[in-house]
Amino acid sequence: MSDSEHVPKSTRLTPGYLEVIVIVLIIVGGILFSYDRYFAQKIKIVDVGGYLREQKALMAAGEITEADFKVNLSKMDALISQDADLHKNQIYILKEVVLKNGDELILK
Repeated sequence: MSDSEHVPKSTRLTPGYLEVIVIVLIIVGGILFSYDRYFAQKIKIVDVGGYLREQKALMAAGEITEADFKVNLSKMDALISQDADLHKNQIYILKEVVLKNGDELILK
């Protein structure tokens, strides 16, 4: 027997076209998801005017005092600041400025 008969042939392990397409789709999908989630700017709407009208109506009806009004304004500011700290890629705009298609932050 000669040595050439017992030498195994070397095989190359390369992915086929289908595997390459699947790998590319997974990578591109992950990049798009990450970009949209962490980097793309989002607009969030805040109805400050409506909240102030509601608070003034409550104060005029005698249901809250001026001190309660100031406390409620501080709570509103804290709520917006807390939401802004959680979502660094969001821009907060007054509801009166946005025409449509915005995600609204509900003030209670």
